[in-house]
Amino acid sequence: MLRAQFPKAKSCFYDVKAQVHAEGQPSATDIWIYDVIGDDWYDPSLTAKELCQKIVAIDTDEIVLHFNSPGGSVSDGIAIYNALITHPAKVTSLIEGWTGSIATVVALAAESVQMFDNTMFMIHNPWGIQIGTAKDMRTYADYLERVGALMSKVYQARSTKTEAELQDALDAETYLTAEQAAEWGFVDEVVTGQLAAAALDTSVFEALGLHPVKGVGRTISAESEGKLRDASTLIDKVLATLDGKAEGTASPVSGDAGRTMKAQPELASLLTAAKRH
Repeated sequence: MLRAQFPKAKSCFYDVKAQVHAEGQPSATDIWIYDVIGDDWYDPSLTAKELCQKIVAIDTDEIVLHFNSPGGSVSDGIAIYNALITHPAKVTSLIEGWTGSIATVVALAAESVQMFDNTMFMIHNPWGIQIGTAKDMRTYADYLERVGALMSKVYQARSTKTEAELQDALDAETYLTAEQAAEWGFVDEVVTGQLAAAALDTSVFEALGLHPVKGVGRTISAESEGKLRDASTLIDKVLATLDGKAEGTASPVSGDAGRTMKAQPELASLLTAAKRH
């Protein structure tokens, strides 16, 4: 009987994209890992052979890993982990969606791990399928335990829990919230999404004096959040003026924009700054 050829994924779900940050800031390469790690029978996936070659070729100062992956092949994941920890660039992991199994090991290759507060971090023992005799099954069980010990070694290097506590969590297949993952030592920073702020045009964002949190690119600092609120209040005030709703202000007429800008110098400077970019 002829053996069926292992199906090849039609397309890769991951992406590697280099970018240059603002002047004076280090350049970075973003890597999105958004599905199964290793060859998969049915869905698009990435293999260590593909991704590790790309990692070696990266020459930027930073690598930012974006995660939303259920895991996959332990051998592929370990190879990617090793390629990352030996790369000279600073590596940051950002867990953007539920991430589990060997994907969590890859995430821990980073010097800093950030995790959105609405995601999950799943850890468990490795599992697999074996066909054969009772002896084959026992041999395979021993193999899985050795593989589990390798994964546990990576977790233990970061974990604040004892070896026994960690093993209990692996045995139970444990889903950790971002706060719990931080408590366990796996995550360095819990990120709260600022989707409205992320939707702003970059030029307007910079004109407001807001600065993205380093290595994340989708969130803002507490100071910047305050500035955003102040800017929102200013914009509401100007819109009220334009609508003739501000107290003691007549409704502007066609061609009256100059008067409005004069009355609102902050907005005029904001728009001027935005146009320069």
